[in-house]
Amino acid sequence: MKVLLLNWQGRRLRNKEDGISLLEVVVSLALTLVLVGGLLNLLMLGVNNVSRGGGRTATCIYASSLLEEMKARPELLAGVVDLGTVRADSLPFLQSHPPGAEAMIEFKPLEGAQRLCVVNVKVLTTGGNHQWEECLVGVVPVP
Repeated sequence: MKVLLLNWQGRRLRNKEDGISLLEVVVSLALTLVLVGGLLNLLMLGVNNVSRGGGRTATCIYASSLLEEMKARPELLAGVVDLGTVRADSLPFLQSHPPGAEAMIEFKPLEGAQRLCVVNVKVLTTGGNHQWEECLVGVVPVP
């Protein structure tokens, strides 16, 4: 059974049995390819940013935990404060460093205060394609 479609002027529009032309299929496939390609690019950009953020977060947490441990356990700093700058690996911290990160700790006596020291914790991530440096400053008691 054939059905004819007519427009408002009574002209024939298309027969329902005509189907879809090859040109319509090619155009729809091209549009789909462009959209999917853009979405994949956006997805890869998001995955890359999430991996960068994870490394930065680990660096920030490590620097913060070193500073807090020095505040909670000032006995760790016995004999080290006079050296000025030391590597965090040389001190017996409970917190271990994340993979690809190294920390340097700089000590300066706080002027006008006895038994207090200004500590500058600098953590540098060295692993991966992206380097990140985190610096924290705090005041800790000296034994």
